[in-house]
Formats: sequence, structure tokens, C-alpha cells
Amino acid sequence: SNKLSDEMQNKRDKARFVIDTVRMKGEAASSEMIEFLCEVDPFLSEHLGLI
Repeated sequence: SNKLSDEMQNKRDKARFVIDTVRMKGEAASSEMIEFLCEVDPFLSEHLGLI
């Protein structure tokens, strides 16, 4: 298996876990986190459908 794609998948799983956790904490935390993620990693944000 491709090491790079494994790494991407792992990052995606982590990001999804963080987002799910934040979403459970409520709307304010959620939108703050999403804003932060969009700034830090627009590509990932777009890939996760946040943008």
C-alpha cells in the first residue's frame, strides 16, 4: 500500500475525529474550529466538505 495515501487517510481520520468531537461540544466551538481549520488547511477543509 502507498505510504503517502496511508498518511493522508490517517490525517483525514484524525481531522474527522476532532471535528466530530468539536461538533458534539456545540455550535460555537464547532464554527470556531472549522474557521481555524479552513485557515490552516484549506485543501483538507475543502476535501472534508467544510468550505
